[in-house]
Amino acid sequence: MKRLIRWIVIVVVAISVLSVGGLWLQRDARYAPASAEAIAATVADADVEVTAGDNLTLRPRHDPKPLGVVFYPGAYTDLRGYIPTLRPLAVAGYRVVIVHMPFDLAILGTGRASDAMAANPDITHWVIMGHSVGGAAAGVFAYQNPGAVDGVVIWDSFPPSFTSLAAFPKPVWHIHRAKPDGAPPDSFLKQREFFPASSTWVPIPGGIHMNFGSFMGGGYQEDWAPSISQSEQHALVVAATLRALDSIAQPLLNPTPPPAPPDGT
Repeated sequence: MKRLIRWIVIVVVAISVLSVGGLWLQRDARYAPASAEAIAATVADADVEVTAGDNLTLRPRHDPKPLGVVFYPGAYTDLRGYIPTLRPLAVAGYRVVIVHMPFDLAILGTGRASDAMAANPDITHWVIMGHSVGGAAAGVFAYQNPGAVDGVVIWDSFPPSFTSLAAFPKPVWHIHRAKPDGAPPDSFLKQREFFPASSTWVPIPGGIHMNFGSFMGGGYQEDWAPSISQSEQHALVVAATLRALDSIAQPLLNPTPPPAPPDGT
């Protein structure tokens, strides 16, 4: 019996090692490094404080808003590649926490937003946001923790069917690549049922998947060649994301006052 148990342990350990090794091999084959532009933007200045640690945090130095953003990066990406499209959110007053993921794969760390929020206790309202696999993982977190967030912003992805947000009671925005006429990829139309009927979809005509950040290489296969430049796509993505965040933040900044009591009371 002891010998059998020993062999079972050996087999389990071997499978675990091979699985981890396979993840690392896949990561290395598909990894998208941050561009030089993105790395250069990962510095503090008069507008944004940058803190690297368990996560990468962008803190606004002026007019901070009561709403923070937890961001889940796409699979096998250097999270610094998202600085060009996330830094402007911090300049606008939103604290942004970009979450490090195990094996650079957000689906393995869907609950990490909780730790990011706990590490920033002065922020009491949050939006969960993510790109690609990170967008799907953000949907999982929102589904499992609806009380922890005030809204969801998904970049070019969709919630998994097993954690559909169709009945999610808070704002959900989907900012996505689109054909030049504004039509989303067919795959997104097929997944529309996993978003609330009230969700807001914002197309980026002529945009592509990887230009939601700024990367060099990587293993993602695009559906089409871009018909706008990366800088043009960044400007559109930032503008759409700020619209989403401002819309979600507005009730927090200007809460509706309770109705006045009837005369004589």
